[in-house]
Amino acid sequence: MHPEDLQSHNWYERLLNLISVVRPGEGKSCLLLASNATVLMTAYYLLKVIREPLILAYGGAEYKSYATAYQAGLLIFIVPLFSMLYHRYADNEVRSTIINRVLLFFISNLMIFVGLQYANIKIGMAFYIWLGIFSVMVVAQFWAFAADSYNIRSGQRLFVILAVGATLGAWLGSKMAGPILPITGIVGIMVIAAILLLVSVCLTSFTNGTIPIIAANDEAITHEENSSQWLDGFTVVFQSKYLMMIAIFVMILVFINSTGEYILARLVDEHSKELLASASIDNIKAWQGQFYSSYYSWITLGSFFLQLFAVSRVFKWVGIKGAVLILPVIMIIGYGLMLFFPIFALIRFAMTLENSANYSVQNTTKHALFLPVPRKLKYLGKTTIETFFFRFGDLLYGIFIFVGIKYFDFSISVFLLSNLILAIGLFGLAWKIGHYNQLEVQKMQGNSPPELMATIPHLRMPSGELSKFSISEDTFVDPDIGDALKFHATNELGKPLPKWVKFDRMTRTFSFNPPEGYIGELLIEIIATDFEGLAVSTRMEVTFFDQLAENADNA
Repeated sequence: MHPEDLQSHNWYERLLNLISVVRPGEGKSCLLLASNATVLMTAYYLLKVIREPLILAYGGAEYKSYATAYQAGLLIFIVPLFSMLYHRYADNEVRSTIINRVLLFFISNLMIFVGLQYANIKIGMAFYIWLGIFSVMVVAQFWAFAADSYNIRSGQRLFVILAVGATLGAWLGSKMAGPILPITGIVGIMVIAAILLLVSVCLTSFTNGTIPIIAANDEAITHEENSSQWLDGFTVVFQSKYLMMIAIFVMILVFINSTGEYILARLVDEHSKELLASASIDNIKAWQGQFYSSYYSWITLGSFFLQLFAVSRVFKWVGIKGAVLILPVIMIIGYGLMLFFPIFALIRFAMTLENSANYSVQNTTKHALFLPVPRKLKYLGKTTIETFFFRFGDLLYGIFIFVGIKYFDFSISVFLLSNLILAIGLFGLAWKIGHYNQLEVQKMQGNSPPELMATIPHLRMPSGELSKFSISEDTFVDPDIGDALKFHATNELGKPLPKWVKFDRMTRTFSFNPPEGYIGELLIEIIATDFEGLAVSTRMEVTFFDQLAENADNA
């Protein structure tokens, strides 16, 4: 038994258990990290709102396409700089050191932008490029820190809750930006974002030491010698078959999703012109604005509910190996239907579902893929993939659209067909990644079923009054470090218990309140299930007697 097993869930741990399985003592670190994800994403979405007016003031919408190429080019140099930063602080015993150094760097950048904006220097292009790098870099650091903090089994359970925090932050940032911008202006938004990043630094620092031993990553922090530190970010990806597959997966995924958004944009433009011609609308831009407002609202809502209620269950039912296949399957079905039934409403629905699954199931799965790799690969490999390879996928998409339109005059059907073919390839790659991940997890930490350690005595309970009985915490034990048990109780036939029997799964406590005069026996099956579904059970026999009748007989 571990010390954490002897604790009971506090009130917020009981609430967190509605999302995923949280063991006693894990709630504090989980809340801190989830709050941190909320703060970071709120800051990003606030900054995202001022990106558009700044780039448009700089030189027009076409500069946005140039900025994507510049981002990919700059990341070739930024990844080596981060590699050197990692090696400088890799042997620091405080795990939050690396992410906090990165956050402080971006805070200083924001202060420079504030000064330049006050000086009326055009910063549109520089800010657009910076924000694109900031968004992928900070997200990569946060999840690398989370993966470095938790062990494999704990991460698989708790990452779902952290991702809910990130989704909430995206929603908050989007909602807050509109009312705040007219009041504070662009400079005010930058200052607020910088303050939020400082809050994130504090939350990250507070997380140190809050993770219980049973959930913590036990990989030792060691000094790493490397003569080519500046190339190490790329080297770890190219030398690891697993990371290389993830990098290619991310590139193809970004390519498909961006192409899908381009297809939708073309159809929105065509559909709005048809509505104008038929006098169904008066203003194209107003209709398009309403369309995208509704479209993004549904995506945000869908991803939030999927993250809140579905992702944990997906991980439990099919594991990481199955979860990584979900988005490719949605893409294959979606683009297949769009190709053969190019109906505007269907395409809108398919793209909404794709993006909702991407921002929930796929994002959480992608972060969990790094749990079984060594610490160095968590930081360097994830950062390189989430920055350079992510933006490189965007760059390839831009080139493909430019060449396809300018030189070949591709129709929408051609773009849909290309996405369908790539989605099929993405499914095959996801299958290999999931299989490799499973092998790595089993190699590092195989899954053993829960064990029954003690029998439950025969109970006698009086009828007509409330009685309680708690199952001892050492009745069931899971031998896997970081795993957690969920409890369920049925009758001997697997059917629900009588309404007058209540079972608290958190405290493993039964409450019996049989009707007055009830006499009989009840066989209860108690099942303990780990996160991946392995289970063990035992029976408990309860005899109910009439207290008044027994007292009368004794008299």
